[in-house]
Amino acid sequence: MTEASASLGLRQATLALAPYDPKWAEAFAAEVILIRDALPDVSFEIDHIGSTALPDLPAKPILDIAMSADANEVPRIAEALVSLGYIDRGIRSGRLFIRLRGTDVRTHNLHLYESGDPDYCAQIAFRDALREDPSLRDRYANLTQDLVVRLGDAGRGRYADEKTDFVRAATPPAR
Repeated sequence: MTEASASLGLRQATLALAPYDPKWAEAFAAEVILIRDALPDVSFEIDHIGSTALPDLPAKPILDIAMSADANEVPRIAEALVSLGYIDRGIRSGRLFIRLRGTDVRTHNLHLYESGDPDYCAQIAFRDALREDPSLRDRYANLTQDLVVRLGDAGRGRYADEKTDFVRAATPPAR
């Protein structure tokens, strides 16, 4: 495990935020290299998404990654991700792959989308909106901190759902 990835991890079925850690960007960069090395002749986009991609924003310390590729390449990419230690969790906002440290500490969420999937575009648009608008980012930080306090560990499954209206309002559909 690299020093950068050591700052990642949240026990399954728990909900907590950590202060932003610049090592998260390093962990993402290392993951990109690992994935590109496993798929040298496959074309895909890969982006750091979620709160760990936003300097100074508290986040669940789980690296969020979005990948987008031609539908014909998705099975090959999925196979490579599993060979790298990812666990295929099926279809959830794209095809979700997770990585664990040990048996119950989640360190990575990777969403694999087919090219042009509106959910992929929405993930990138939301990240970019938070990067560009400090007021929006502050309101989002307040929301996530409130949800952690209000929901606690029992609310881990509801955490993302509870943010949906905010995310949709922050990134209206393109016209």
